[in-house]
Amino acid sequence: MSPTLWIVLLSCTGSPSDDTGGAVGDSGDGGAGEALCDDGLRKREFQQAVQDDSLLAVAANTTIPTLAGDYILQDHWDGCDVMLFINDEPPQARSSDWGTALWERDVADLFARAPANTIFFFGSDHADAADREASLSMLQAEVVDAFRDMSDEERAWWEPRIHYVDGRFRDVYGWVGDVIRSPGWGAVLDRTQHIRYIGSYADVDRYSSSAGWFEPNLSMAANEAIYANYLAALAQHREDDGATVVTLWDRELISDTNWSGTRGRTTVQLPDADTMAGFDTLELDLTMHCNGAGEYGTCPPWDYLVYLYLCDEGQTEGCSTEFGRWITTYHRQAEWIHDVSDLLPLIAGGGTRTFEFYTTQEYEISLSLRLSNQGRDTRPVQTHFLFSGGAFDADYNDAYEPIEVEIPATARKVELATVISGHGQVSPGNCAEFCPTEHHFYVNGTDNVRVLDNAGTETGCMDMVDQGVVPNQYGTWWYGRSGWCPGWLVPMVVMDITDQVTPGATATFDYEGFRDGQPYESSGASIVLSSFLTIRQ
Repeated sequence: MSPTLWIVLLSCTGSPSDDTGGAVGDSGDGGAGEALCDDGLRKREFQQAVQDDSLLAVAANTTIPTLAGDYILQDHWDGCDVMLFINDEPPQARSSDWGTALWERDVADLFARAPANTIFFFGSDHADAADREASLSMLQAEVVDAFRDMSDEERAWWEPRIHYVDGRFRDVYGWVGDVIRSPGWGAVLDRTQHIRYIGSYADVDRYSSSAGWFEPNLSMAANEAIYANYLAALAQHREDDGATVVTLWDRELISDTNWSGTRGRTTVQLPDADTMAGFDTLELDLTMHCNGAGEYGTCPPWDYLVYLYLCDEGQTEGCSTEFGRWITTYHRQAEWIHDVSDLLPLIAGGGTRTFEFYTTQEYEISLSLRLSNQGRDTRPVQTHFLFSGGAFDADYNDAYEPIEVEIPATARKVELATVISGHGQVSPGNCAEFCPTEHHFYVNGTDNVRVLDNAGTETGCMDMVDQGVVPNQYGTWWYGRSGWCPGWLVPMVVMDITDQVTPGATATFDYEGFRDGQPYESSGASIVLSSFLTIRQ
């Protein structure tokens, strides 16, 4: 079983002694002689830009006054590091309400969790100089305590990467001070030189019954750096994969003020059939932009399903062939690329095709198809739809009858592709969102099982930030779900079933879904399932 959906080209999530900054695979040497970062991604020259503090703006050069002297941004820039700008009382941490200042604790955990390529700028935004000095002194004492538990190598690594802003944080010239002034959440400068915001600091382990929410944890900021490394790999993948890009929507607003669901519709021209026959890879590249200048307050609040549908030729509305599935974030922007190559035969004819995008919330959508030849040993030539889901209850499995498919004599490889997500919060088990479920796909009697066992785990989704789960959302984003996470794609998992079928003969497919090995006895839960048989040659 191989989940081949998301782009994970590097992992850089630990202290220097963990040796996690090295290259993972051939993630982009970019050609002989090209300068690389320690994780194998390319270095980047500094881009000159005007001062602009808006979300995703290219960061202009600026001078940051620190207690150790001026830090001139472009003099230190190489595109290898992620820079975090953390202020002492960001509004999303609500530190004054909890009775514990954000910097009073969790400093050691911040360094332990942060990728080794993180640079920190800590600054106080108190108006009074004495208050600023007291705040920074408290933080510096916590840093010293954290250093005591580090090895000499770790201390030598982190010490020059920690900077303390001299003066009031909001008074720093240009975009740095502007972002600290408003929205005030703290900032991330990612490896492509774009400005992003730090999200919620809420910690799943710190629920306060009196406040009805979760207390902040400074180390949550490390999630932003982990995610920035994921985004850097994504950016380089876009630059290097040689794809033919077919744009479906480019920052087009799709919304429904009634929250009942709406579909944006687009008709595009694909390459002709001969050209399509040269592609072995199909990826979906989706960015869900906030309709506004920021995130919280302009990005929608709930984790809802969104879909891309492929329309049959001549179909005027209500297209039903699922082509992609994602889950929206709590109040944050998101972007993903994932591989759905097993669906490539559905558009193999090329030419004019129509797609629909379904959402119940308002987003500016940028979505494209990425068609490429990655030199795989086979390419998909046939796709057959198998089973869908439905109400997950005692009668769930009664809806399924065996399906027979003729396997071509020319088949070199045969795959089963499944996209599964469980929904609902029904007792017992808080199903199907938070209860593990088992999905059995029988091929000529052989059981191929997918177990969605991340459901119900406390940090199952937070642990997947390096795979593209949007970090620090303004909701209960940490918990593992049944085949999905808030702010993530719903993955297509591909199983090689070549040895379970006979080319030139009929194969029989069947399906059952269970909780704890038994039909689920309550009603109200649901399984959203799309499954496909793909023939490769």
